Amino acid sequence: MFVPSNDLIASADREFIESEGGADVQPMKVNTTTLDDILERNAITRIDFLSLDVELHEPMVLKGFSIDRFQPRLACVESHLEVRQQILDYFAAHNYVLVGKYLRADTENMWFTVRSRSVHNPLP
Repeated sequence: MFVPSNDLIASADREFIESEGGADVQPMKVNTTTLDDILERNAITRIDFLSLDVELHEPMVLKGFSIDRFQPRLACVESHLEVRQQILDYFAAHNYVLVGKYLRADTENMWFTVRSRSVHNPLP
């Protein structure tokens, strides 16, 4: 993990930190786990809202998340251009669709809901 002197951002990608204005970037060792492991350890069986913002590592987090098992009603995922297609592909493969109405107010995040919900039972 790389952390700049201002501690306002961190990422496993040094170039990303520097591109976001991070100065004096220092490497830091951290333990990692999967989202599934965190949810299982806390006996969570259902998620209404999932929000991911992990500075270009959203596809890695999604690889460790059983979306079909937890079935979030709504997911908000930060989608930088470098990883956007991977995020779109992941959600499409799991029968989720992009909720376009949020794009007017929020261009950095993509919002997804289950395909059947978007047609028959839309979110407010």
